Amino acid sequence: MPKLERLISDLETAHDEFVSTVKDLDERRFEEKWLDGRWGAREIAAHHTGWLGQLAGGMERMSRGEKPSEPGVDWSDPHPWNEMFAERAKGKRQDQVLRELGKGLQSFIESARKLPEDRFEEGRSAHKMFEGAGIAHFHESAEMIRRWREREALTRSAHN
Repeated sequence: MPKLERLISDLETAHDEFVSTVKDLDERRFEEKWLDGRWGAREIAAHHTGWLGQLAGGMERMSRGEKPSEPGVDWSDPHPWNEMFAERAKGKRQDQVLRELGKGLQSFIESARKLPEDRFEEGRSAHKMFEGAGIAHFHESAEMIRRWREREALTRSAHN
């Protein structure tokens, strides 16, 4: 299987794993701010959507022979980006946030398919985009949400 197709498969699997950790939450729990009292499943999902969009644009630029980030744009500090992406989700319902995440994933994949296969060699920018901001990022977030849900279940059972 070509490298890109393997990366896409791994990304889709990681995305599906992440979505499975949040799709059965009701709106109240989806909105609950349990991470540093500021973030919950909504903000985590929205920041994934934001990064997928940023990096899809980066791959589009790479396909035209340009650098991944626009001139003057710095992705090295993720915190301001994460906050901006999370802010965009305020007031959105779970189904809308997850629909946007799915569209972001598809846009990212479509942009990746415009690049030659050699751009997905380990260590190259496109490969790093899949691994760091995509596959590993989804796994990390899914695990964080699973741990939160387990703590919540233990807390609820301790009160019963």
